[in-house]
Amino acid sequence: MNKSGIVMGILAAVVGLMMIAAPADFIRVTVILVGVASIVNGFVNLITIRTLILDPSFRLDVTIRGWTSLIVGILAVTLPLVFAATMWTVMLYVLAVYLVMSIIMEIYAAVKLHAAGIPCGPFVWEIIISLLIAVALFAMPLDIGMLMVRIGGAAVTVAAVCLFIYSIKHRDIVEEAESVEDADDDSASK
Repeated sequence: MNKSGIVMGILAAVVGLMMIAAPADFIRVTVILVGVASIVNGFVNLITIRTLILDPSFRLDVTIRGWTSLIVGILAVTLPLVFAATMWTVMLYVLAVYLVMSIIMEIYAAVKLHAAGIPCGPFVWEIIISLLIAVALFAMPLDIGMLMVRIGGAAVTVAAVCLFIYSIKHRDIVEEAESVEDADDDSASK
C-alpha cells in the first residue's frame, strides 16, 4: 500500500482545512515558520556560502544578508509571541521588506557564483520562492490576504483529496512494483 501518499494526503487536507477555517492562525504559524527558515538561512550564509568565493564584495554581501536574516528571523519568532496582534502585521511587512532586500542581494551573489563557475541553481530557486513569499506577505494584512489564504486552503484540500484517492486507487500497482523490485534484489544477491 502507498502509505506515504495516503499520509501526505491526510496531512495536506488538515493543513488545507486549517487555512480555510482559521486563516489568521495559519498566517501566524507561517510568520513563525518563515522566521525559523530565515534563521537557518542566516546560519547557512554565514557558515557555508560566505566561504565559497574569496571576493571581498561577495563576502560582505553574504555576511550582511546572513546577519540580517538571523536578526529578522529572531524578531519574527519572538516578537509576535511577546506582543499583541499589531506586531503580527508589523512582522509581516518587515519580513516582506527583508525578502525583497534579500532577493536583490541573492541576485548579486548568484551572478558572482556563476562568474566563479559555481552552480547557482539553488540561488535561483531561493530568489523565486522569496519573491512569491514576499508578495504573499505584503497581501496578508489586507482582506485580500485572508481570501488568498482561504482560496489556497481550498486548493490544498482539493489536491490532498486527489492525492489520497490516487494513493488508494493505485496502491496495488505500487505493491506489485515493490514486490518485483524485491524479487530482482533477491535474485541479484544470489
